[in-house]
Amino acid sequence: MKKEDGPEWVAVASVGNDEEAALIAGFLESQGFSCEVEGPSGGSPWPENLGAFGMSRVMVPPESADEARRLLASREQTSPRALEDDDTETE
Repeated sequence: MKKEDGPEWVAVASVGNDEEAALIAGFLESQGFSCEVEGPSGGSPWPENLGAFGMSRVMVPPESADEARRLLASREQTSPRALEDDDTETE
């Protein structure tokens, strides 16, 4: 993806469907990042589960990629699912 004659945007997340990618993009946008979802939907005749071709990607400008990845990684570590996993390990 290239925005307005600028550098190529880069993927900071790849997930199995557009809906999950939209949630991630919404989270990043709420933190002040510019991002776009690039995915298999949008009239493609191919099924969404076609390996890497079926992945939806969250794209950001290259200068924001490292910070966005760090934010997503820290969010993953403190997600409710991660907290539930920690609770079951202590039982």
